[in-house]
Amino acid sequence: MRRQPAPEPSGDDAGPSLPGLGPAAGKDAPEPAAHLLADTSRKFSPSKLDTYRDCPRRYRFRYVDGLRRRVETVETLLGSCVHKALEELYAGLIHGREYTLEETLAVFDREWAAGWSDAVVNRRKEYGPEHHQAAGRDGVRAYFKAFAPFRQDTTVAVEKRLGFSMKVGDEEVRIEGLVDRLAKVAEGIYEVHDYKTTANLPGQAELDEDWQLAIYDIAIRENWPDAREVGLVWHFVRFGQTMRSLRAAEGRERLKGELAALILAIRHDHVFAPRRSALCDWCEYRDICPLWQPAPKEGAALAKEYALQEGKRRELRSKLHELEAGLREIEEDIVRYATAHGLESLCGPEGDVTISQKDDYHVPTRTSAPELYSRIEAMLKDTPIWRQAAHIDLHRLLQGYDRGEWDAAGMEAVRGVVSEFGAHIKRIRKAAVRWHHRKTEEPE
Repeated sequence: MRRQPAPEPSGDDAGPSLPGLGPAAGKDAPEPAAHLLADTSRKFSPSKLDTYRDCPRRYRFRYVDGLRRRVETVETLLGSCVHKALEELYAGLIHGREYTLEETLAVFDREWAAGWSDAVVNRRKEYGPEHHQAAGRDGVRAYFKAFAPFRQDTTVAVEKRLGFSMKVGDEEVRIEGLVDRLAKVAEGIYEVHDYKTTANLPGQAELDEDWQLAIYDIAIRENWPDAREVGLVWHFVRFGQTMRSLRAAEGRERLKGELAALILAIRHDHVFAPRRSALCDWCEYRDICPLWQPAPKEGAALAKEYALQEGKRRELRSKLHELEAGLREIEEDIVRYATAHGLESLCGPEGDVTISQKDDYHVPTRTSAPELYSRIEAMLKDTPIWRQAAHIDLHRLLQGYDRGEWDAAGMEAVRGVVSEFGAHIKRIRKAAVRWHHRKTEEPE
């Protein structure tokens, strides 16, 4: 995979077999879907699903190709040491032993000494291993100070595997992962605790939308039917701060739908296109990722020429924006003048300008105000006017079919459309070329 890759397709060009639709024509047409890459696994963890959301190609390397790599960074080492220290602390409490702060710090130091080596990657050279170790010790100390003697709840389990099964399409899949700590606060009230050693502190709104820990809310309710409340608790140990969130029943149902849609997207993804982001700097597959391969001489020349032309286009676009802004100002002056003098045209030496005015509406759109647009749409759907005002988005219909998003009736309806109008609907393979300006040297 070190050769320069062909452009990744930007459109959906593989999916369930539709009558009357073949693959895109030409030498670059994809093979039939049955022969393409596919993930058929039936067990998914929150981290596995998050990997696909971050980068489908990284997901493919790890879970489809089975290319397992582990790059230990100083950040992951710090996290594992803090987790181990708190795991032993609460495991001791389950069995009647109370750890002191010194004993808990000793567990952290033991794990740090066992895990540290020259192979641990530290990209921020201004901070040595001793700084990270000190940050971890400070976090454990702050946690101990906040919660000792740890009688706020009863620990049910540490490093507990929790999950639930759900129907996705025609199959049953398992969503399952590990929780750092499961606690019971009172009868019917549970909490799932997650320890975070990140150097970033999110806001409450972000945590209220977090879906990974919310998965365990569903799992706890299915495993313990007496659960009437499940608290989601994050401990940001570097900041000595604990944050909480509760989810409503409709939120849990919405999450199940989002999980099903994500798994269906994985099922129907036969390309697993790489996704460029800041996470690329930390990816263990960067050396084999097509986004980061050095191009041969001819390819480098093409990239250079493309960058040159893209630069010219941006310069012209900037000038065009200036011209359009100037035109808008003149148009406003013309309209004001024509309105004031009751004119419909202005005659000049280079030509005439005509002015026509009519009443129109500025309305919310699916792009500019999606939530408001959806509410308006919902109000109209059950009215007689809907058939006259609504329109069909065939691209969306077919993409939803490819991804398996529609129910059985919807899938059958799309098949019927293609059977009837297949001669006018063709699969095509699209390629997108984009220029990414390199502001600094390429990361190592």
